[in-house]
Amino acid sequence: MNKNISYRNIRVFSVIFLVAFLTVSCGKQSSDYKKLKAENDSLLKEKERLEREVDDYFSSINQIQENLEKIKSTENVISVEPAGEELSQDARTRINEDINYLNELLQTNKDELARLKSRLSKSSLKLTELERTITRLTKTLEEETARIAFLEKKLAEKDTLIAQMGSTISQMGENINTLTTENKSKEEKIKQLDENLHSAWYVFGSRKELIDQKILTSKGIFRKAEVLKDSFNKDYFVRIDARNAKTIPLYASKAKILTTHPTSSYTIEKQDGKLVLIIVDPTAFWSVSKYLVIEVD
Repeated sequence: MNKNISYRNIRVFSVIFLVAFLTVSCGKQSSDYKKLKAENDSLLKEKERLEREVDDYFSSINQIQENLEKIKSTENVISVEPAGEELSQDARTRINEDINYLNELLQTNKDELARLKSRLSKSSLKLTELERTITRLTKTLEEETARIAFLEKKLAEKDTLIAQMGSTISQMGENINTLTTENKSKEEKIKQLDENLHSAWYVFGSRKELIDQKILTSKGIFRKAEVLKDSFNKDYFVRIDARNAKTIPLYASKAKILTTHPTSSYTIEKQDGKLVLIIVDPTAFWSVSKYLVIEVD
């Protein structure tokens, strides 16, 4: 590039020297002087045009190189972002904005290079070093384009992973809620079964009260009274936990157990002048019947 421009400069300076010589020897009004002056003016204009053209080339190159520095600097900012699986919405937004900025700079550089190549191909100058610089910049731009595409791909993969994790966590939450509901339902059923399994019912009252509730049948001439034979009123009974109920106050001075229970499993004692049923062995006591009927006076 410099060699070709130097030849033209030598020619320009030679013509200028010759014009000066002829001016002295022949005078300014000679035809040779006018011809040489015209050629000198033309060469000066050509020199100025070439200088502007070369300046424009290097201005474009400088702009491309500045943009490349901005691209690399922004890439470094993105590369030092936390590498965890989770990114805040603000961080993801900032990275997307940075990548868009990089793509804009890349496109600007590509457009500037294309313009530079087009101008150089139409130029009369043969600037080998400039062509090499353009080739190097083109390769660098291609590498940066690939690097930014890789960053975009990694960010997209991370967003996909986060979305998948969110979906998985959401599904796990639904499964946990379902399991919690099912467990609660099972616990309630188990509790109900446990209560039913260990529930017992007792009632005490006068003979008349027991007969009125069909818990005790009235005696006939040829048959004795029977307990719990007909459709008796179950709502008249009190439910208790057979494992924990050890005493039943009878609030009476006389009491008689009408249902069948092992005599060794209980006693009836007086406390403060009133009878109390004391269950000594709950398992044995309720082994025959879960219903306890006591007639009191």
